[in-house]
Parts: sequence; C-alpha cells; structure tokens
Amino acid sequence: MSTERWVRGVRLHVDVRPGEGTPLLLCNGIGANLELLQPLVDALGAQRGRHMPVIRFDMPGTGGSPTTKLPRWMPQVARLVADLVTDLGYDEVDVLGISWGGALAQELAHRRPKLVRRVVLCATSMGMVMVPAKPSVLLTLTSPLRYFGANRMRDTGARIYGGGFGNNPEVARHYAAATRAPDPVGYLWQILAGAGWTSAHYLPLLRQPVLVIAGDDDPIIPTVNARLMATLLRHGRLHIVPGGGHLALLTHSNDIVPLVHGFLTEGEDNAEPGHAARPQRRVFARARRDRRR
Repeated sequence: MSTERWVRGVRLHVDVRPGEGTPLLLCNGIGANLELLQPLVDALGAQRGRHMPVIRFDMPGTGGSPTTKLPRWMPQVARLVADLVTDLGYDEVDVLGISWGGALAQELAHRRPKLVRRVVLCATSMGMVMVPAKPSVLLTLTSPLRYFGANRMRDTGARIYGGGFGNNPEVARHYAAATRAPDPVGYLWQILAGAGWTSAHYLPLLRQPVLVIAGDDDPIIPTVNARLMATLLRHGRLHIVPGGGHLALLTHSNDIVPLVHGFLTEGEDNAEPGHAARPQRRVFARARRDRRR
C-alpha cells in the first residue's frame, strides 16, 4: 500500500506491504526509486515461513518524494527514517540496505539500537574508509544521467554494475522500465549526505546480528570492503556471491533471497527447518571460513 507521510516537515512517498512479525525496512541505493525493489519484495513474499511486512520509501528527490530545500547529513537522514518507522506504528524493524542505503542502514543500527533488530548490508561499504572503485566508475556515479532513458540505463548499467547485468535482459528491462529519474538536486543532496561519513569507528560496537552480502564482480564496491566490514563486526556474517555484481540482490535473487529470509527469521518457530534454518548455518559457516583466509 503506497501512501505519503510527513516526517520532520518532509513529505515522503512510502509503500508498506502488510505481513506478520518484525517488519523489514528497505533502504535503496542513491537516486533509486522504491519500485526498483519490487522483485525483491515479491521474492521475499514467496519464501516459506513468516510473511514479513516490508517497508519501502523514496528519499527526498527520488521517486514520489519531493526534494528538500537543504541537504541532510547521514545522521540526520537516519533520524528522519527512524521517525518514519515510528510514525508507521512500529517499535522494532529489521533493516536491509543496498549500496548508499547500506550506509543509512549502518547509521540507523548505530544510532537507534533498540529500534533495529537485525541488519542486512548488500553491496555497500564503510563510507570514506574503503577501497574505492576505479575513477571512471566513481565519475559516472557523481551524475544521475544513467537514470534518464532506458537505453542509457542499460548501457551504463552494463558498464558499472558488473555481475552480468548487461547479459540479463529480464533484469535490465525491469530496471529500465521501473526507473524514475531522480531530481538532480535531490541526487546531489544524497551525495552530500555521505560526504565525510564513515562507520569504521563504530562497526565493532554494533550489537545486532549483521549479514554482509557482496558480489565478487562489483565495479562500484570492490569485494574487499565486505570482507573488512565482516571482520570488524562483532556479530557479522559474510556471504560472497560468485559472479554477482552491484545488483546481485536482483540478478542472483534465487540464491540470495532465501539466505536473507533465513537470516531474518532464524530461530523463529514458524521457520521451515528444512528450507531456511539448517541450510543457512552451512552457508554462514562457509562464509566464516572464507573470511578467515
């Protein structure tokens, strides 16, 4: 159900899929509208076990959320989103953050530990303390032009997203068709929100279980960043997706979504023991061994 919410004087476009138990809050990548995550929402709904509520929202300047007059730093964005969750009537959420949204997810977990129960970080980093992408990729990310036009999205995506994005017509078509070009000012505000931000100093202090997912073919966030994060996290788990790129959550959803669902429902009475709980422990064990290498 899509709706509009006023939070801290900001109008936000929000979509909430009803369900049971702790909801999952999705934090999207820079300039990306919530409709791009529909395949993920559908895939989560098709999993056995708990049918969790899913919250999506558009950052100001993306999708259906108007651009604000002034930018916000990442801690301010985290407070805005935390207040949105409270306004929706929830006192606890799990958070899944993708790329830029992964930075927001980390900040939420740090600043609102009682609000955030579990965290999934996909294709993201610690911000300024990271191994960067190639300069040509970083230059492309400074502009929202890739969102303007389906052909441009497909061509640029094949170059910067990796993981066979250009060779997956179904995903490329959906991504191009569902894209709503962001407001350039709103896109700039998101860049500024992350300027100078890092989570390196507080990652070891996070108490929540955190699942870190990364593709081994991500031109935007090199895989070594995921390994560094998982090493610093007190309760971190690492999963590397062979052949996965920056959008592995979409291109490799058949492998990743059951992993995510199993992590979020781990230990629950209604988890399917043969579908989620036991297989996930084996996957995580392999990830931990991989991390120690």
